[in-house]
Amino acid sequence: MRAALTADRSITVSADGDPLFVYSYGAPRPGLAGGSFPTPITWLPPLADPGTATHRTLTELSSAPDAAILAHRLRWPAVDEWRSLTTARAGDGWLLLFENTITNVTDHPLPLTGPSLTLPAITAPPAARTEWQAARTAAAAVVVVDDAANLAHPPRWSAGLSPAPFGSGGLPLGPQRTVAFRYAVLVAPADRDAAYLAGLGRAALTGPLPARSPVCPGEHPPGRRAHSPGGGTRVAAAHRGTPTARSRCAPRWP
Repeated sequence: MRAALTADRSITVSADGDPLFVYSYGAPRPGLAGGSFPTPITWLPPLADPGTATHRTLTELSSAPDAAILAHRLRWPAVDEWRSLTTARAGDGWLLLFENTITNVTDHPLPLTGPSLTLPAITAPPAARTEWQAARTAAAAVVVVDDAANLAHPPRWSAGLSPAPFGSGGLPLGPQRTVAFRYAVLVAPADRDAAYLAGLGRAALTGPLPARSPVCPGEHPPGRRAHSPGGGTRVAAAHRGTPTARSRCAPRWP
């Protein structure tokens, strides 16, 4: 696989010479589009109106035969965000692992309302609380899996395979507090079993990730804890034995 900087402050992730998607890290609202994936993916802080982002710096851009990783920092009007996207082969399909941390940089609570991920080209009905949700297009089966360590797990699901855990009332994120999220998205041929794909996503969320540097330059060592929205602490990753991208390249906890 290959992850390469391309024009207009974007990164193209390719496999066997064919583009899978383009990630527009410098856009006002960075997301995935283009390539051979069946849908663009919108990725935003879970706020009612997050505004637009300013890219700060890339913290990782690497690739191996079966995986590619990109990560960067960005600033929204009310939150600082660090995010990482890992793309890996999963059987005869693809796994995308979305990880991000959001820090409230204002002096007042922010209501988390969500959703963070939206797959606008996928038609899927809303669903009650469940760990994962699936849909099919003419060419692909698509499954989104929520990490067991995410707040309000398992989430409700709004249309478009969007995890919406917080409901209409939202959940307050206190000033200078940080919250972390992880999601796995599986894309495979249309005839693949959704429960099997969900199992691959669950394994990716709880198991070791592709090898990478244990500490980002200038960052804390793995094993620190992230603040919960209202105070106290919560473990920053579901799989405590393996340092994950969330603990490796996340912002410093307040």
